[in-house]
Amino acid sequence: MFAKTEEGPAIAPSLPEVDHLPEPQVAASGTELVHGDIEAPLDQYGKLYEYQHWRDYTERFLADTSYGYHPNTPPLTQEQFRELPSEIFHAVAGAIAGGLKGEKIALECSAFLCAHAPDDQTRTFLATQVADEARHVEVFSKRLYRMGFTDLDATMKKYVGERMYDFHEHMRQRVCETRDFVGGVIGQNLALEGLALGFFEFYASLLKDIDPGTSQILDTVLQDERRHVGFGLVNLRGFMEKEPDKAGYVHETLSMLSQEMVGIFEENAKNMGDLGVNANEAMKRVKRYHRSHLKRLGLDATGI
Repeated sequence: MFAKTEEGPAIAPSLPEVDHLPEPQVAASGTELVHGDIEAPLDQYGKLYEYQHWRDYTERFLADTSYGYHPNTPPLTQEQFRELPSEIFHAVAGAIAGGLKGEKIALECSAFLCAHAPDDQTRTFLATQVADEARHVEVFSKRLYRMGFTDLDATMKKYVGERMYDFHEHMRQRVCETRDFVGGVIGQNLALEGLALGFFEFYASLLKDIDPGTSQILDTVLQDERRHVGFGLVNLRGFMEKEPDKAGYVHETLSMLSQEMVGIFEENAKNMGDLGVNANEAMKRVKRYHRSHLKRLGLDATGI
């Protein structure tokens, strides 16, 4: 079975018994990680880094969907929106355009972080995140096309404030130019995606009866985002356990970038208010997630 070589007979590789292999015990679903416990030993989160787990996880909510929605309940078309108040059209357009801009930032950052990940486990997770972000960009783009928008860059410029573009440039410099991996995870997985959970949840609920197709698109994106946020929490916890002297850097960076995103979402909420949509509940969720991320990492959330 094993060929003889000039150095002598080949030696069969020594493999550990299956019973001795560590088996991750934490399912690592997005919701469990975002809202549950992250205090288990880090080696129990192994499924979070498994490609197969990612496939099984996404299959549960993407099966039988096309571009994030079930074919039997497609999102409203431009023609169907004409039968509704114009405020609803602009509210949906603003939510999706803002989401698209955020996903474009996350796609660019996650691809670069994947290329410069510190280990294979982290690289594997980020490879799945790159695929998720590419899907999000696609489904949000398709949603805007279905609403009659043909120039997506112009549409984002119309509905998305300049501060979001400034945040994109900041993340590009932090991740791509200075290669700050930890700062990239903080900015992407917690500040950007972690706080966007609040707005996505708000709009998914708001549109459930008005535009169920768009609501489902947002729900499927949320499933991915919760997993990404869970990775950010577990990854940063592990980083601070290995280098406790860097906890101050994590706290400072998370506070700074999250406060910037809170400001961006406040602008979005004001814009939605001008269109007749009260987004106060969305902002409450955004700030609640900000406090939660700090507390769950053992960092001070006083005054937030």
